Amino acid sequence: MLKFGRLSLFILVIHISLFFGGSYAWESFPASSFLQFSASLLSFIWLAQAHRSSGPALKKFWFLLSAGMLLYTLSNAIWFFYQVTGKETLIINLTDVLWIAAYSFFLSALIVKTRKMSTSYSAQAYLFNIVIYMITSAAVSIHYLVTPVLQLTNDSLIVTIFMLIYPVLNLSIIFLITIMYYLMKSSKEKDMLLFLVIGFFLQIIADSFYAYLSSSGSYYEGHPVDVLWVIAILFIGFAGYHKKSVLVSTALNIKNPFEEKEFIFPYSSMLILAPLVMHSYEWNFNALTIGLWFTFVMTIGRQLIIISKNNTLMKEYRYLAYHDPLTGLKNRVRFQESLKKLLNRTAIQSLSVLLIDLDRFKVVNDTLGHQIGDRILMETADRIRSTIGGRGEVYRLGGDEFVIIHPDASEETSAKLSQAILDTFQLPFDVEGYTINLTPSIGISLFPGNGRNDEELLKTADAAMYVAKENGKNSFRFYNQQLDETLARKLAIENELRRAISQNQFSLVYQPKFHLVNGQITGVEALLRWEHPELGSVSPAEFIPIAEETGQMISIGEWVLMEACVQNKRWQDTGQFTQPISVNVSVLQLQQDDFLDTVQNILNESKLDPSYLELEITESIMQNISHSLKILHALKRLGVQTAIDDFGTGYSSLHILQKLPIDTIKIDKSFIDEMEQADQRSMVKMIIDLGHHLDLNVVAEGIETESQRKLLMNFDCKIGQGFLYSKPLYPNEFEKMFIAKASLI
Repeated sequence: MLKFGRLSLFILVIHISLFFGGSYAWESFPASSFLQFSASLLSFIWLAQAHRSSGPALKKFWFLLSAGMLLYTLSNAIWFFYQVTGKETLIINLTDVLWIAAYSFFLSALIVKTRKMSTSYSAQAYLFNIVIYMITSAAVSIHYLVTPVLQLTNDSLIVTIFMLIYPVLNLSIIFLITIMYYLMKSSKEKDMLLFLVIGFFLQIIADSFYAYLSSSGSYYEGHPVDVLWVIAILFIGFAGYHKKSVLVSTALNIKNPFEEKEFIFPYSSMLILAPLVMHSYEWNFNALTIGLWFTFVMTIGRQLIIISKNNTLMKEYRYLAYHDPLTGLKNRVRFQESLKKLLNRTAIQSLSVLLIDLDRFKVVNDTLGHQIGDRILMETADRIRSTIGGRGEVYRLGGDEFVIIHPDASEETSAKLSQAILDTFQLPFDVEGYTINLTPSIGISLFPGNGRNDEELLKTADAAMYVAKENGKNSFRFYNQQLDETLARKLAIENELRRAISQNQFSLVYQPKFHLVNGQITGVEALLRWEHPELGSVSPAEFIPIAEETGQMISIGEWVLMEACVQNKRWQDTGQFTQPISVNVSVLQLQQDDFLDTVQNILNESKLDPSYLELEITESIMQNISHSLKILHALKRLGVQTAIDDFGTGYSSLHILQKLPIDTIKIDKSFIDEMEQADQRSMVKMIIDLGHHLDLNVVAEGIETESQRKLLMNFDCKIGQGFLYSKPLYPNEFEKMFIAKASLI
């Protein structure tokens, strides 16, 4: 079939060349009819091939299209036969029946295709253009085609109905290809559909022109309209050829000249109708004048609607440019503009800028999802807005950062407002069944003392807010000159941390754990120390949060784990110490996909038995319990022990705790420090009883007095660590102490 198609195309090209060259003997051979027959036959071959190679979803469409083209080919063949034989034909003959049947199949194919396309794309936005286009087409068809047909049929009902089917089918096809033109912009088959639209459009133009010429007696064999039919049929057929070629080669990409220019259609419709009206009946009332009137009124109405929509859109764009879409608060752009306007007023004496940041919001957002996070941000905006009332304006800068401009403010009024905001956050957030406790940290800068423009005031407020976070969160701080020193030190620590490992500035000290009854060493905890040549001794409480914030805790944690395992293995090999070593692991390390591989590699490299390693993890792992359970179970299978450090200060609950495959809980030092108080003693005893009930080891941290030791022993806590027994020791100091202890046994 493919070879036959190529042969047909070759013959067709020859005939077209002869046709335009005037080499046909028109009196003896109906050349234009033969061209139409050849073109329709070739197009049928292409469409049939497309049907054969298409998937189930498109089989029906290509079948209807190829069936219509087959009937169209038969119609042309019979018409060609009539012309060659000179046989007399009736007013309505077989070719007309086949033509109507062919166009019915074409119409069915277009209906199938447009219905399938419209399920995934809405053409409502283009309904106006389609209606305008159809009014113009209907007006022209009625005036130039329908009216002459009615005049020529001699009142024969059958002939009238039969002849009116032609323009009705044409108008229906125009309607469908107009819809398809708008729908195809979102289709993957854009190029193929454009061939169909162009082909059927040219076909309708040729049909309409032929009908007009016939009614006026101007048509003759070999008229240029015959070539237009040939071109139209080839475009339709080439849609099938293009569809098939896409499967085996690069598609032919043709540019749609009217893409993104649909506004041309309603105006071009008026430009077409106006001269036609002037030319016909000297402006008598007819189909053309009705069409022009409807088109004019609808176009004016459309312009009014567009102007109204544009005004609405401009208002929406202006709103979005200055407002946060999530919370409805004004955004950073409006904050900067508002603050600049206030500062430019000559009468302004004072104001304050309060920068608010939610503590631990990122953890909630990461563990519970952005939907919960967004709900919290919306409620946060409502709480702040209702708290400040008319005392200022609140803005959302982005993320979980909010800012308040408090005009005519003093340090006292700013402090009262900040405290009021902190008080509103004492009530937890209740979102989709989750009860979430979040607190804000607030930094305050005052004009003119802390800044003379919007950038300086926001910068100093940010510095103050950072200090509020560093000092326990859930508080507010005013900016002062000392904060610059604090920020400078933080920056220095952040920069120097990057070189601390390579320059051997880190070291480990070891604090032993003791049996509270017999005083024997039961284990040791590795603690990180940093001695910088210029910054001096930097406290872990200062540099570890910075390391976690900047992501450097991952590499530092790996170094600590390796160093501790190597040291413990060294002690075991010398016979000095054969107890587990505890190493603190940050949540940031646990979140790494390769954390388990890292632990396994370190154990392999250090040759330390997994049973002599205990990883201490804070309670914050419980915020992502599903991930934490996987990690803890994997460590259990590996043979590594795990402990919950600083127990009682975080997120633990009995329901979750009993699910965790852990070995030890460590009572936080803050509980031990306040054991002299009756309520704290009860809390410590409850934690110890809970640990025993769950069959866990219980370790008390920070034991500093004999009375604390005795109380813990009375509560049946058997293991502890603290300055009462030993401060953290360097390896050589620990070895001496261990040897001394061993000699006493």
